[in-house]
Amino acid sequence: MKFSSIVYSTALLVLSACVQAKLECSLEQTRMYESALDYSSTLQDMIDEASRLEKPVVYLDSGLFAIDPEKPIVLKKGVSLKGSLNEPTILTAKGKNGTASIEVYQDNQAWAIQNIVFENVNIVVDENKNEDETAILGNLFFNGGRGSVIAQYGEKLYIDGNIFLRDRLHQAEKEIPTYNDTNTGVLLQTQKNSVVSNNIFGMDLRKMDVLEPVVDAQLKKPLQDLKFIHECLDRELADEQGYLASGLQMYFSKDITIKENIMNATFPDTHPIPQNHGISVVGSNQTYIYQNFIAGWKIADLGGAIRFTSAVDGYVMSNYFANTGVMMYAAVHADFMQVSNMVLHNNFLYRFLNPEVAPVQEQLAGWLYEGFTFFDFYTARLNYTIRPPIWNSSVPLSPWGWHIVLSENKFGASEGLDPNVISLGNLDPNEAYVDRKNCYVTEPLMPGSEHDERIPLLWKQTYEKGVYTKHGGKIPQKIMEHTSDDLADQIPAHLRNLKIPDYWRVFTLKNDTIPMLSPDTPCYRSKKQ
Repeated sequence: MKFSSIVYSTALLVLSACVQAKLECSLEQTRMYESALDYSSTLQDMIDEASRLEKPVVYLDSGLFAIDPEKPIVLKKGVSLKGSLNEPTILTAKGKNGTASIEVYQDNQAWAIQNIVFENVNIVVDENKNEDETAILGNLFFNGGRGSVIAQYGEKLYIDGNIFLRDRLHQAEKEIPTYNDTNTGVLLQTQKNSVVSNNIFGMDLRKMDVLEPVVDAQLKKPLQDLKFIHECLDRELADEQGYLASGLQMYFSKDITIKENIMNATFPDTHPIPQNHGISVVGSNQTYIYQNFIAGWKIADLGGAIRFTSAVDGYVMSNYFANTGVMMYAAVHADFMQVSNMVLHNNFLYRFLNPEVAPVQEQLAGWLYEGFTFFDFYTARLNYTIRPPIWNSSVPLSPWGWHIVLSENKFGASEGLDPNVISLGNLDPNEAYVDRKNCYVTEPLMPGSEHDERIPLLWKQTYEKGVYTKHGGKIPQKIMEHTSDDLADQIPAHLRNLKIPDYWRVFTLKNDTIPMLSPDTPCYRSKKQ
């Protein structure tokens, strides 16, 4: 199976106001799910036989099949797995007390795992120097241990058209998870040349029907399986399936593309949940993140849509961020300390969440948690000899941040809230390239001031004394200037002029009271203009 032969369409379907009718579930359809068949030995024997006979695919029937968490299923050389195209093929962990695994070793090349429902079962891809592409396509994951898909020391892996869900019983247990105890949809370790695209991370099952009109065709099958399980089977499936601490965690990886995903962790609208980051990029090079919708990973030290920790060559283009932002932090828990050549272009940031449901942290009113943030933890902690870091304007200038480019991004906020600013933390001013095309689309921080639509630059937590917004927010002091240079040549040619997908249209957040704002909203213009 050659993954490159599959054609993907990025055309979005027209949003329909119709709500789909409830499924009619026949007795014949549901009977095969009444009890789980003990399937570990059977499935492994099928895979072994297919490998021996050089048959490329093991096709699985519809039904509920239990596999043993103590005996991982090994996907042998030359074998792919495909589930039923009719009613779902469900692989569940025996006893539901642990996480069972499908393991793929390095001798298996050009394999695929497709159209399967994994319940407390994950996929672990070990060292794999693939000559051909490998793929995880169109699957539905419930829970999945520390990661529903774990790939390490490999390359040419395509994770496309999957749904990653996690319920409250399987939420994160640690406030600051490590690599070994994280809680995520996809976990990449020292991975190269791979793509994570067109996936959904987190969902409220009461609203699943609204997603179908705006997602691409490869998500139709897992959505169909989800609807069948939710409406036809008594699986005790909770409606709230957004308890992922992270959508994607990435460590020491290179040339990873993350595009056209929906990352939805919106339960902080109504109650706080343990969260880390929508996308966490640690010690990685050449990361391309574009055309995603990321909502609900609140802006805080343990949140944010995207957090780059000691990363190089990061490109964040044409994403929609709902009440969340992008953080770029230099720190020591990576192969290198610097944050360099980061380009953030044509993103839309919409703040909607009231402070009463935000984390209780004094720093949230200041520079560390803004729409776009750079901060050097290493320098601010005096070479990591003190905790907590220095939060005030005396923090030393960072020697580890270089070439940070922010161009043509739009910021907005719902009524009664201040929009975010751009915080350059303790970055060397000579390394900041922020053009005058970053703008507010709703009422700016200081209406009526000169260039009021322009996003203020906050540097070293320096604020105007005694001056506040009408909502009580602080005003950055004008120390750093926007560049007058044309930054167009900083944008990679293939990432220019990308449209933000229409996923945002189907989300109504803040406890179903505030719709998303269109990313096509023009920059704010005051009456004097």
